[in-house]
Amino acid sequence: MKVTTHNGKIVLAPDQQAMLLNTQDLSEHQFLIMGLTNVAYVRPSVTADGHAAWAIHAADGALLSVVDDIEAASRIISKNDMVTAGLQ
Repeated sequence: MKVTTHNGKIVLAPDQQAMLLNTQDLSEHQFLIMGLTNVAYVRPSVTADGHAAWAIHAADGALLSVVDDIEAASRIISKNDMVTAGLQ
């Protein structure tokens, strides 16, 4: 299964057929089916010393990294061949 993005939506392409999914409607099980190593989301966070930060999480909620700014989070996700799931 190929996982990419198109106009802000995750595209799953099994057997050469693409299916658009709205990430806001995905259940935890659907994220798991897509593969934890392919999907990440970013949330505002605070470091242990009280500084504002951004936490990168796997689809199952596991913390992957904490960075200083959203741009760094985006670069890290892209560099690791992951896609960002938009959350509300």
